[in-house]
Amino acid sequence: MAEGDVMHVGRRVYVSNLAWRTSWQDLKDWCREVGEVVYANVIKDDTGRSKGWGIVEFATPEEAVQAINTLNGTELGGRTILVREDREDRDVKQYNEQNGVEPAPRAPRAPRAPRGGGGGGRGRGRGPPPAAAAAEGGESQSSGTQVVVHGLPWSYTWKELKDLIAGANFTNIERADIAYGRDGRSRGYGTVKFQDEETAQAAIEHFNGSDLEGRTLQVKIDQYA
Repeated sequence: MAEGDVMHVGRRVYVSNLAWRTSWQDLKDWCREVGEVVYANVIKDDTGRSKGWGIVEFATPEEAVQAINTLNGTELGGRTILVREDREDRDVKQYNEQNGVEPAPRAPRAPRAPRGGGGGGRGRGRGPPPAAAAAEGGESQSSGTQVVVHGLPWSYTWKELKDLIAGANFTNIERADIAYGRDGRSRGYGTVKFQDEETAQAAIEHFNGSDLEGRTLQVKIDQYA
């Protein structure tokens, strides 16, 4: 970094190369050495196996910087851990938008081979979100039975999304999915498919504009499914 440059870091850091047995509690306890941890999560796949990375949110950006400077390259669970800023941090994105800062370009990645979506409520893993998949295929017509839910907590899985909807007595759910980016992290939204249009509309009326863990949900019909 050149002299005079400023590194803008939010409160969240990305932690990788975790041992498969490292839990979110292990990660949280380890990061407490440098500051107050308000959130820690180890990302898992659909089988419940750790993907070897996680997200930690501190009380202040200064503590996040301290974590990067202090913990990066140290050991946890017998492995050398990599700690860097979370490039998806909402605070950093907001700062960049307000100050006209362009995000650093990422190296192009080879396209992934198509993967089948999960059935009966299984998550899509790293596949494209339903809307994007349909758009790539050309014309599409909405069935009126699937809704898109925006504003989900980053840690939410397809199971938690399904339980959230079912908990409001919407029990005729065919499946629920979370949309993930190429890096395997949640994009903060998902889809829920019902057995009929009436239930989908009722779910929109019930959940749209409601609060979930400090975030406002936006629920609408999926126009591509």
